[in-house]
Order: sequence, then C-alpha cells, then structure tokens
Amino acid sequence: MSNIWDPAIVMNEGLVKEIVKEQFPGITIKEIKKIGEGFDNTVFSLNNEILLRFPRRKIAVKILNVEKNLLPVIHNQFEMNTTVPVLDGKPSKLFPWPFLGYSYILGKPPIRLNREERIALIEPLAIFLKQLHSIDLIELAKIKLPYDELRRLDINFRKPQLEKYVQQAIRNKLIVDEQKINHYIENLVEIQSETSLILVHGDLHFKNIIVNEQNKLKGIIDWGDAHIGKCELDLSIVYSLIPFDQRESFYAIYGKVSEASKKLAQFKAIFTTIVLLVYAHDQNDYTLVNFCQENLRNALIE
Repeated sequence: MSNIWDPAIVMNEGLVKEIVKEQFPGITIKEIKKIGEGFDNTVFSLNNEILLRFPRRKIAVKILNVEKNLLPVIHNQFEMNTTVPVLDGKPSKLFPWPFLGYSYILGKPPIRLNREERIALIEPLAIFLKQLHSIDLIELAKIKLPYDELRRLDINFRKPQLEKYVQQAIRNKLIVDEQKINHYIENLVEIQSETSLILVHGDLHFKNIIVNEQNKLKGIIDWGDAHIGKCELDLSIVYSLIPFDQRESFYAIYGKVSEASKKLAQFKAIFTTIVLLVYAHDQNDYTLVNFCQENLRNALIE
C-alpha cells in the first residue's frame, strides 16, 4: 500500500556531501549527519551549523519555494526562532530538484511531554500564534502565497480520509479507545469557519516545533505549507499538545475564538494526529507511536 510519506528519492550522507562540495566549494565540510525526515523532505545537519532540506518528492519543490520567499520577510516578527534560508541549492545531475540550507535551531522535536512541560508550552505558543496571525497581509502581497488548495478544514472532504486512516490504525491495534474515536467520527458534521483570512503556518504539529533538553520551546520549523488561510488550522496544536483542562489558559493569551472555531481546530488536531500515528507505526518508531497515542487521547476530550 502506497503512503503519502513514501519518498521518490532516498538521500544519504555521502550523496549530500558530493552535492555540497559541488555547489558550495567554499564550505569546509566537517560533518554531514541525517537528523530526520518528514512526508516531504529529508533533513541533514551540515557542521551542526546549517540545516539542509532535500525534497523527497516533486511536490515538495513548491513547498520549498514558499519557505524561500516567506521566511526572510517574517522571521524577525517573532520572539522565538524560525529557520531562515542561507543556502540556495540548484538542480544538478546529482539531484534533480532545488534544495535549501537554513539557519540551525539547536534542539529537536519533542517525543515525550509530561503535564508540566505541556503547560509550559502554553504561553510561548500563544504569543507566537498571536504574532503570526497578526501579520498584515499587505506586507506579503509580493510573495503571492497560495490559499488553502488542500481543503484542510473541509470536513465533508476530509472525513472519508480520516475514516481510512482510523481503520488502518485499528487494524494495527494502535487505537486505545476505538469506541471513542468511532463515536467522534459518527457525529462529525460540516463546520463552517467564520474567521478572517490570515497568514497561517499550515502544518503546526509537534514534529515542526523544536524544544531544548528541558522541553522548552525554542523554535518553529517547516513552513512549506504556509498560506493564506484560517486560524483554526494552526490552533489545532492546542488540542494535541495542551492539556484539555488548560486550553482556556491558551485563549486568555491568544484571544477568544468561537465554539465553532474550537471544534474545527479539534478536528484538525485529531486528523493530523491519526495520520502521524499511522506514519510512526509504518516507520517502526514506537516512541513516536506512544506520543501520538497520548496526543490523540488529549485531542478527543471535549
């Protein structure tokens, strides 16, 4: 069965070294190390100073172009770090697509969070999203950002996909409370967002945030899905990471939103977490499986 995260091109350290030597001869290569991969990119560390991201499939080239154009414009508008492109890699015989090198944020995505650590994320996440969602779209007019072409909050469109991934998770015995997730899906109906169009990160889940050794938030990465869209898309992280009984503490900082917006954000959190759960199992990453299961339990609580 083909998955959306299956790569068209598999990268390794040796190939990356040859590409860097060819395109950036002025850089002394001390170490190149693979540090992760997502649905769209394979990520390497260059000398622990530059983050290299290579598309895993052709569609990811468009995503890199969004980051290349957007991040230099907005990176200084936040209190926390965001990656900024510093190397502009070109297609070559060694690799057919462009790639980027970014400023390095020291840390890693969280794989475990206790209650206190989750609560500690509330203030920095709320401030970050408040700042992001307040950026004037007029300042971004020249970038020509896309709108939500993937219908990420269209429940009628996304519900069959959610059902498919839930059934896949159930077959693999990944769902702790099958009755609860099935009840949620059975009662899931279309919800219309009434919020204004704003700049959104577009893919804000735990794999795209960076924390330090103490699980304190250090930065936000992977901006390729940024677009002009709806705030509920980014607010989904509240429902996966923030303890359910502390959500109002987030909104006390970010600002009030409607009950409809909260339900849309919850839907996106559940959808994304289910996909990440199936992905983690496919990658045999059982630490990640456990973390996704914790996040799903949290997201399903009203």
